[in-house]
Amino acid sequence: MNKIYHKTAKYISILTCLTLLVFNYASANYAFKKKIKSVCSSYRVSVNASSMDFDSNLFSLTLESNRNNFEMVMLVGFASAGQAVSHQNSLGLSNAYVPQEISVKVNVPSSKGETMVFEATCSSNDAIQLAAGTLDSSEFMQKIDLQTS
Repeated sequence: MNKIYHKTAKYISILTCLTLLVFNYASANYAFKKKIKSVCSSYRVSVNASSMDFDSNLFSLTLESNRNNFEMVMLVGFASAGQAVSHQNSLGLSNAYVPQEISVKVNVPSSKGETMVFEATCSSNDAIQLAAGTLDSSEFMQKIDLQTS
């Protein structure tokens, strides 16, 4: 009987620890997602949680654009991520999500129902500077390596 009690207690302890770890990680991602959505919506750029990818060192965001404003959408994506990283840093939490790099993909419709994809990656520090206004948007666009496919 005592042996069964110890196994059950051990199992419950492990399950509780795992649940707490998952909850802490999810709450950090929730704050990050909420900041991204807030900034994007203020610029009328639609975004949903499924377009965000949270790797340990790389945050990826995929956005949709019209034909003529993909650069603005890309800048809003980087600026929103910069604000989210800055917000995570200001919270000072042990489980804060602070990626090293940020990647933004913008899907742009082209002729005949095809889609062009513009993709760029920058450091979190560059995105934070863009969001804070200490890095001009034209300077920022020159710093990043814009790829098309």
